[in-house]
Amino acid sequence: MLINKLTTETYQRIINQAYKEPQMTSENLQRQSIFPDVPRETPETDADGNFTALWSLAFGALFQALQDNFKNEGIVVPSLSANNIAAIQNLYTSYIGGTYNQLTLNMPDISGQTVYNQDTHLTNQFVIATDTSVPANVTLAQWVPLSVMLKNSGNPNGLVAGVLDWLCYDNVGNQLYICTTSGSTTSAVWTPI
Repeated sequence: MLINKLTTETYQRIINQAYKEPQMTSENLQRQSIFPDVPRETPETDADGNFTALWSLAFGALFQALQDNFKNEGIVVPSLSANNIAAIQNLYTSYIGGTYNQLTLNMPDISGQTVYNQDTHLTNQFVIATDTSVPANVTLAQWVPLSVMLKNSGNPNGLVAGVLDWLCYDNVGNQLYICTTSGSTTSAVWTPI
């Protein structure tokens, strides 16, 4: 089990590095975890009904995290380099073909975790898929690009902004397009598929 322990420790080190507090330098800053940890202190309030210092600090950290991560534009997801994304995926590769129970005994199920790839400028989500066997076997454990399906009345080229691998359905010509070059409405390239 030393291999599994090292693997889990390596995973935790990568995750901790990805969510580290920003340093005050000119380097590319990393965001903190979206939500702070919940205090384990009980009781939560003192005799007068006021939150204890630890709970007050936790709520302050939560409100600060919400202000930092929820913008007018939406939620800011953590960003990772392509190397860190690949390193996390590699930790799960050996479990493909094995049972889901084997995977979760040794690694956390991070399905749904979403990160922004600093190198490709795409948003990726981790997916662990299983078959219908009992017990279920892992058939996929990897980061997949988040894809968006748009709708347009006609060919989207010159009309619809797009990001690589987004889909757009032309509901007049009944044609599905994939974005092969990210860009604005005038520069995105949509290829029929």
